[in-house]
Amino acid sequence: MSWIRCAGLGFIAALYVLAGRWGFHRLASADPEPDPFLELRLWIVMGGLVLATVGLVHRAHRAARPGETRLDTRLSTALLMFLGYLCTSALWAPDAGLALEKLYDLVLVGVMSLGFGLAALRQPAERVLDAFWGVVVSATALLALTGMSQLLGSGGGARLAVLGGGPNVFARLMGMLALGALYFWNQRGQAWLWIPLAATGVLLALLTGSRGGTAAIIAGIITFLLVERVPIRRLALLSLLATIAFGLATTFSPLGKALNRSMEERFIRLTLKTEGHGTSEGKVYLSGRESLYASAYELGLDHPVTGAGLAAFPALGLGVYPHNLFLEVFCEGGTLGLALFGWTLLVFLRSAIRGRRGLDGATVSAAVLILMGSQSSGDFYDSRALYLLMVMSSCTSVAERKPAPAALPHGASALPSPADHPAVHGVT
Repeated sequence: MSWIRCAGLGFIAALYVLAGRWGFHRLASADPEPDPFLELRLWIVMGGLVLATVGLVHRAHRAARPGETRLDTRLSTALLMFLGYLCTSALWAPDAGLALEKLYDLVLVGVMSLGFGLAALRQPAERVLDAFWGVVVSATALLALTGMSQLLGSGGGARLAVLGGGPNVFARLMGMLALGALYFWNQRGQAWLWIPLAATGVLLALLTGSRGGTAAIIAGIITFLLVERVPIRRLALLSLLATIAFGLATTFSPLGKALNRSMEERFIRLTLKTEGHGTSEGKVYLSGRESLYASAYELGLDHPVTGAGLAAFPALGLGVYPHNLFLEVFCEGGTLGLALFGWTLLVFLRSAIRGRRGLDGATVSAAVLILMGSQSSGDFYDSRALYLLMVMSSCTSVAERKPAPAALPHGASALPSPADHPAVHGVT
């Protein structure tokens, strides 16, 4: 029955990461009224909560075996304190209605992230990761095909996005596709399949024109290479296959023209050049985010310790959200919220360093991708995958740590067993 639980847990976690706020009520109307009970995320989290109770039952009946996941209590405590404090900030929020909506988001994030750690208890770490990344790759590959079909059907003139989501969201999903492909390449080989698929994810991210999303993917891939310590020989093969796949796609398909247009418009003209044509006082085009950043920073300075309260940024008419995760926490939770968030990240970093021998490069790299992407796009709930991935990475890396040697009686000597001798494994 273990494989059924792992498959279900991986499916629920992947669906939670990919589904966002999509709900069945959107099928009935082009501009539907929000209905929390028809949103897919509510039922996904409820399913995760059910699996969490099963995990607690397993924990109560037996201890963890080698290779099974274990709960990282330090990270869980830090995350619970951070999310709990943000929920508490609803008490001094300027708009109770908006605060309640965001409080609902925070509760879902907390229940799903911490519930995943409980649901994965006593499960083989490799099966959990295989199930999660299998669903992610399958779903994002379908989205990639949908995106390419829409792009080619529109003549390649529009920025790439699917299912009503923005280009930044699609770029993030394509980053998950690339890292998922790298996960299976690292686990199973078959470079001829997985490396071109990873290159396709990067190519489609470039076609969105999302500069923040592209930077996040680059950071994620670099993190993967560092964590997995990919040898130079394999890295050369990876680069060669990715270059060939990239070149074939841009040379022998209509994607080449769309890519050139995206690079010239979004990455060169808007980034390397300035807005003030013919003047010396121009600024790099940031899609208006600079004013949102300034407003969030000023709001945080006006309430430096505890922040202005949950959902204060939209409540005060400053915008929908600041488009920066750190600034969103700062302006609504103050330096106290920012300190708790920083502590959570530091605890995760410490956990990753301690469990580096069993750390999965794709999972920790996906967390880096989401963290980087959240500095230029989305609100707090849009960064929900960050907290889930941190918990997933820590609880699966703990599974690979070697148990501490048992204490020996006084005067006894520790003799190596036959299984520990190098000759048994053919090592010279």
